[in-house]
Amino acid sequence: MKEFMFLMQGDDSKDLSPQEMQARMGGYMQWMKKMTDEGRLKAGQPLEPSGRLLMRDQSVVTDGPFLEPTEIIGGYVIVLAADLDEATELAKGCPLLSHCDIQVRPVFDVPAP
Repeated sequence: MKEFMFLMQGDDSKDLSPQEMQARMGGYMQWMKKMTDEGRLKAGQPLEPSGRLLMRDQSVVTDGPFLEPTEIIGGYVIVLAADLDEATELAKGCPLLSHCDIQVRPVFDVPAP
């Protein structure tokens, strides 16, 4: 099994009521439990909207958020899957897909030195 990272991209949660946010998170937590029960979940957390951006070849450090709301990475999940097709199917089952985009990226396996 290979590792794949799901990057949850976009944020429409600022307009949700507390009840809507609780319902959304409940569905997400059920999906995360299913991934755990199947032995697929390696890690996953939401990300704070703040942070810093270091730009290559510059000494500038910028406080965030750094992108348009539709481009913000709001969280990540790392799962185990046989291949990109299987990882994509797992991501399709995530209830957050109806509220954000999900990038499915293979984690590069770096050989130990």
